[in-house]
Amino acid sequence: MARQEHQKRGEWGSFIAVLLIAALIAAWALIPVRAFEETWQAEQSQLVAWAGEATHRWITMQAAGIMADTAKEASKAAKDLGGSQIEKWLTDRIYASLLWTNVVVYRAYTLMMWALLGMPLILAASIDGFYVREIRKTAFISQSPIRHKIGVHFFRLVSVAMVLWLFLPAPMPIIAAPAVVCFMALSLWLWMGNLQKRL
Repeated sequence: MARQEHQKRGEWGSFIAVLLIAALIAAWALIPVRAFEETWQAEQSQLVAWAGEATHRWITMQAAGIMADTAKEASKAAKDLGGSQIEKWLTDRIYASLLWTNVVVYRAYTLMMWALLGMPLILAASIDGFYVREIRKTAFISQSPIRHKIGVHFFRLVSVAMVLWLFLPAPMPIIAAPAVVCFMALSLWLWMGNLQKRL
């Protein structure tokens, strides 16, 4: 029975992964360049408005190496293309890919900055959850397997939401990055605090 459930989960996971890859390819092929440009501009202007020009400059400097490498590869790929309709479309898609990569890299470094600031919160939540569990072991309070499962599923959900946020080709509010860090801390607290007494 357990093996069948595990097999079903694996099948559903594969199906969802195939759907996500198909959606990614469709987005790459169909979304106009203007949408990527607007997303790129919106991400930068939001960060400057919230965290200041110095933070924007730091993130841009950190991401500059990867952005320069992707620009170099894109220019190499586009250089040999001619003027036919398909080749023009391919040039357009290469430029869109470059912009999308820049958005992803910029968001990744923004998330890394928030993760560095939020690391004390994540560690404190994990340690607090562990000590809550240790205290409950000596009391007549049992750990809740439902809360433990909620913590595990919540952590997975936050991880998936983080990946979707990184790759979503649309302007997103800057509050998404600190929200991911806070929800990750909460899910780890639930996870650690409700681990079963005997593993």
